Parts: sequence; structure tokens; C-alpha cells
Amino acid sequence: MSRNLSLFDDTRLTLEKSIELTIESLSLYGKQYKHWSISYSGGKDSSCVVTLVTHLIETGQIPRPESLTILYADTRQELPPLHLAAMGILKELEQREFETRVVLPDLDYRYFVYMLGRGVPPPSNTFRWCTPKLKVMSMERELEALRQERGEKFLMMTGVRIGESAARDQRIALSCTKDGGECGQGWFQQSTSEAIADMLAPIVHWRVCHVWDWLVKADVELGFPTFEIAKVYGQDVSDGEEPMNARTGCIGCPLVQKDAALDRVVSQPEWVYLAVNTARSTRTGRWQPSKIGWGH
Repeated sequence: MSRNLSLFDDTRLTLEKSIELTIESLSLYGKQYKHWSISYSGGKDSSCVVTLVTHLIETGQIPRPESLTILYADTRQELPPLHLAAMGILKELEQREFETRVVLPDLDYRYFVYMLGRGVPPPSNTFRWCTPKLKVMSMERELEALRQERGEKFLMMTGVRIGESAARDQRIALSCTKDGGECGQGWFQQSTSEAIADMLAPIVHWRVCHVWDWLVKADVELGFPTFEIAKVYGQDVSDGEEPMNARTGCIGCPLVQKDAALDRVVSQPEWVYLAVNTARSTRTGRWQPSKIGWGH
């Protein structure tokens, strides 16, 4: 990808070095657990973790655990291209004989049921009920069930990465030496023996350009349908532009003033019909149902 070179380019991590550090991280911590799981949201970082870890296992670059379970958190509010890409990745993983599970929120806590059925106002930055109700509670429930099935604490991996958000960077900085590990060996969080799982972020050190480079490789060389993810984030894998470190959320998220991800999706011919079903109020700046086609 074209960019201006700097004095410090020789010290910047390459994709190959980032993968080497991830292998070291998984080899160091993974061998302590018989069972692994991956928390999968369908976004670029967690898709990177899912495709990378399974590839490293298949190629023998890291030891294969007794079990690896990929848990996809389906909020029913995902952007359609991300959801379709996630389901395609899960299908590919199943064909490779990895266990996958789709984790859904309880019906009473799904987005429209919770609002229209219980009269709760839409989520906002001061009343952000959506994340715990749609994702956290259901994932905690499934993790507890997985802990009971495995009979022991397991290792859960996430796509947390330095540079993804300032708040996460601060949490990582406060705990990166908690277990005495070296920087570059992943962000590892160990808990008590009675806990459900210990946490590892194996790509915590990856730059965003490495994530995109890997996702291109995962699609072209490994057969995972990851190009659709790039389109949602606004990254054209063929144009040579600098990769975007954008964030995505639920479709028509009411917590943002401008839903850039949805704007990018509806600008694509195959998804333009979604623009008929969503309209932004000029008075409030929030997404609201249009007169045509909402709910179909």
C-alpha cells in the first residue's frame, strides 16, 4: 500500500513479524489449556482472530487444543453484509471441522421487543442498555454453559487490539504487565481456577494495515469470505488506499450522530434498497423509520 516512508520504518512491525508474535503468544498461553474458545463479533478484528487461529492450527504452527469453539454473538441488529460474511466464515469453519455456535439474546431482550414490548426508550450515550442486553448477557450465558460442558476453565480469545479505541488502550496499558509477560506476547488476563475462562488477545499488537492484509490473504488464499467486511469498513481491497481504522455497530445505531458504516453499505448497488427503509430526522439527527418498507 502506498504511503510516505519515515525514518522509523525499519522498526515498524511487519505482518510476518506480527504473526510470529501471535504464534509465540498462543504457544505460551495456549498450552496451559485443553479447551479454547473465540469470541466472534463479525467485525474486522475478531474475523482476523478466527481465521488466523484456525489457519495456524490447521498448518501445525500452534498446538491443536482438545476443543476450539467459536461463539458468534448475533444481536439481530448487525449490518447485513457483516452478518452474511460472518455466517459464511462460520460455514467454512464447520467444513473444516471446527465447532461453531450462534449466540442469540433472549427474546425478551432483543432490540425491538425490549423497546416496543416493554416501553423502554431507545439506547443513548447516557442510557446504553443495548450492549449488555443484546450481547453481553447472552455471551455470558453461553460461556457458563460451555464451562459446564468442558468441566474446567478454558482460554477465551478476543480481537482486542491497541489503537482500536482510547479507552481500551488505557485498560491494556494498566494491565499489560499484570501476569509478568513480555510485551508482544498478547494481552493475557488470568483469573481464579473457579472462573469461567482466562482471556487472551493474540493480535493486541497488530496494526490495522496488518489486519486488512491478513483478511485479503484469508479470502484469496484460504477461502474465507472476508471481502464483504472490507466494503462495510470502507476499505476497497483493490484500490491501494491507506486502510481505514473505522468502527462499526448495529444497523442505524442511535448512539452516533452519523452512521458512516450504514452510509457506506447503502452506497453499494446490492444494498441500496436499505436506504428506502431508513431515514435520518433532520431535527434530531437520529435514525427513524421511513414511510416505506420499515420492518420488511
